[in-house]
Amino acid sequence: MTVLVTCGHTRAGLAAVRGLGRAGVAVAVAAPQRPALAMWSRYATTTLLLPDAASEAKRFAAAVADELSGRHADGALAATDAALWALSRWRSGLSANAQAFLPPHEAVVLSLDRSALRDRARTLGVAAVPTWRIDSPKDVEPVVLRLQQQVAGADGRLWALVRPMVPSVEREDGTRRVATAIPVESVGGMRRLLYDREDLVDGGCLIELRPPGDYLGYGAVCRDGQVIAEVFQERLRERGDLSGVSTFARTIPVDDAIRSAGRAILKGLKFNGPCLVEFTRGDDGAVRLVNVIPRLWGSLALAMHAGVNVPWLVTRLARGDDVEPGHISRPGVVWRWVVGDLEVLAQRLGRLLSRVEGRGVIRRRAAGLRELLELRDLWRARPDVFELDDPLPSALELKQRLEEIRASQG
Repeated sequence: MTVLVTCGHTRAGLAAVRGLGRAGVAVAVAAPQRPALAMWSRYATTTLLLPDAASEAKRFAAAVADELSGRHADGALAATDAALWALSRWRSGLSANAQAFLPPHEAVVLSLDRSALRDRARTLGVAAVPTWRIDSPKDVEPVVLRLQQQVAGADGRLWALVRPMVPSVEREDGTRRVATAIPVESVGGMRRLLYDREDLVDGGCLIELRPPGDYLGYGAVCRDGQVIAEVFQERLRERGDLSGVSTFARTIPVDDAIRSAGRAILKGLKFNGPCLVEFTRGDDGAVRLVNVIPRLWGSLALAMHAGVNVPWLVTRLARGDDVEPGHISRPGVVWRWVVGDLEVLAQRLGRLLSRVEGRGVIRRRAAGLRELLELRDLWRARPDVFELDDPLPSALELKQRLEEIRASQG
């Protein structure tokens, strides 16, 4: 049995390689360049280079199909949106068994388009985070006034993302050019952004409010919309403002509210394979959908530490094994991406001295720094990349980060 992990340069790819290797599966590890994190793992059976899915989507999909056929591999696992999109877009070139690793193409399309995902969630009876649409300059002030009302009711706190209405554009070769979301933390900053960026207003954009509260994840392994395994987790810290990239998280007990909403989404999408459905629980106690990650996700190692071997379960389902539902993560497992958390520390130190706009911003920044320096739970956190029985990927990650720092300093 062989599985190809296509995104060996990612932390999720590394977690997948370790999970499969420990289950006795031969793992071919691919990346767009060497060296790559998962290529340095002791569980990598063989390594290879593939075209970059972000810039050469069609060539990437064709190369994966060739490698799967030549190696008689069962299928491929993706850990980036670009890789998943390419494999889904050209799934006809894959064997039936390899296609069983993928969600339906409609599920991929909806998951990668926030606006379309919210529309589908609404039809399924699942609430989403508040959004406002801006299509012309006359819409700016009414939306800003609405945001001021939200801030007044939230002790001066504003966290919002501005997203272009067209989330991505597909080039002739199938590569997706993805629009970047812009984080905003004050009403003044929002007003200035919308007046300075005419392209955002004229082309249409979506203001996505992130209310204060808990950010929760419902990880799952699915078979045709049926949930086979569940991971309940809470994000305690993220790499950048509203980046969605966790650096510190923990598993939590079964949460019936996010289970109900997550299962409704996955059943409605007829989802297949691994995914993470993200929610926020506001101060009012209501659960609202934020996002669906339709592939291996960044904090995958947390699920593995909590007893759910996601890539192994996906492989067994794709092979047609009889896998009974009921796999649930063990609560109370704490996880930390050390390098990412150190970057958060540097960012928060710098932001204390940066320009401040809006009531309560300084207080929030100081509180955020104190939270990062809190030692509680850090001593028992399981690291994301470092493993005693597989230390080389951690050494590579540190080496690459130091090289990036030196390069940025000229």
